[in-house]
Amino acid sequence: MSLLVERHELGPVGTNCYVVRLDASAEAVVVDPGADTPDLPELCAGILITHSHWDHLGGVATYAARTGAQVYMPRLEAPVLAQPENWFPEIPLQPYNADVLLDGGETLELAGISFETLNVPGHSPGHVAYYADGALFSGDVLFAGSVG
Repeated sequence: MSLLVERHELGPVGTNCYVVRLDASAEAVVVDPGADTPDLPELCAGILITHSHWDHLGGVATYAARTGAQVYMPRLEAPVLAQPENWFPEIPLQPYNADVLLDGGETLELAGISFETLNVPGHSPGHVAYYADGALFSGDVLFAGSVG
């Protein structure tokens, strides 16, 4: 069975957020919720964060609280989510302590989907990407017409 992937543009700069699941009624995995909106599913098996820039973190704390889903993110970047005011004092971000810290190379089994984590530093020091069933969720590693 192939993945169903929905793309949402969230937050003030329209950050790409992905809802990944096996079928339309199934529990989902959400990648990079830049804002918490009612459009994101209530049944969430996990929240995957690619990196700790503010536009990818805006909805993490409220969405995790709303769904009870665990937050997975790069170990090197977790301090930013835990204390965002130290990195982004001008942007109001709710802090959150990630539940599972990643280094790259892990395999995550969420909502019946196997995600391989890949360490892809460059855009940020601990940036990771998630690969599942032919789809790569790469955060800001690549931009259209540019590089991250």
